[in-house]
Amino acid sequence: MSQDILVAVDAGGTKTEFCVRALSGGDMCRFVYGGSNYRSSSIAQARRNLVDGFFETCKAADIHPDNVKGAVFGIAGCDTPEDMRIYRELVSEIGFSDSRIKLFNDCELAFLAAADAPGLCIVAGTGSNSMAFHPDRPVLRAGGLGALLSDGGSGFWIAQRVMRKMLLFSDGSGSYLPVYAQIARHFDIDDFTQVPFRFAIMTVPEIASAAQIILECAESGDPYAQETVFMAHNALLDLATTPCRRMKYNPDETLQVVLIGSLFKNQWFLERFWKGLIERISNPIERHLITTNPSENAMRLAEKIYGK
Repeated sequence: MSQDILVAVDAGGTKTEFCVRALSGGDMCRFVYGGSNYRSSSIAQARRNLVDGFFETCKAADIHPDNVKGAVFGIAGCDTPEDMRIYRELVSEIGFSDSRIKLFNDCELAFLAAADAPGLCIVAGTGSNSMAFHPDRPVLRAGGLGALLSDGGSGFWIAQRVMRKMLLFSDGSGSYLPVYAQIARHFDIDDFTQVPFRFAIMTVPEIASAAQIILECAESGDPYAQETVFMAHNALLDLATTPCRRMKYNPDETLQVVLIGSLFKNQWFLERFWKGLIERISNPIERHLITTNPSENAMRLAEKIYGK
């Protein structure tokens, strides 16, 4: 290709997806490599999938790097100034000027792709975090620092609370709750005596996957599941409104609120969370629910930045 090209990158812990499209439009080509979160692997692995992956993508798509007008990287786990410094050093090896390459935390990318400041982005998936944006002030954030000490109201947060009680029940402590049967079915557990051995080797994403089962049980009227989800709503609302309060928006500013993450795919959860957000935020708010995948969001932002 000899025309101007845009490259959008969804860089996560499990996979790194490069998307390529002409600035003038047309089909989007996708190329997938391994994970690029240096904390969960190594800096060498991140370099392999971000830098080498970029040049391999150019070769596979039959484009010359000189024809790339701009590249946008959305990086999950890029949460601290040190993270940003490391990723900037890595992508600088591509050899582009700062004007041709942009790096964003995945939450920031989702907001900028869908809306304009002032506003909020709230992520509720395996983990959770929120960011507040204003055109004249630095971005403020809350949460997003991992399952152990952060990420209130997330999928992991919900599932862990129920599965911890389920684990105690399987050990002979506590009473049976109907939601346990649904979780056992979700993980193909035939006998509650298997629970300790199965739960002990689960990863954070595997545990978080049970949140959707718990949401469905809550929606069907299960009292304990509902109690857990209502607690999650409060934790997530606290997380969402903290940077909003610190930003101190003017009362007449309408806030664009971008919602992204697997929990918001459940309409019952979404509507109750949104009602709580309206009650807690005094500013007018407008909702933007993101249902596209991160690489498409990154391409949308690339078009927004480089299509001007």
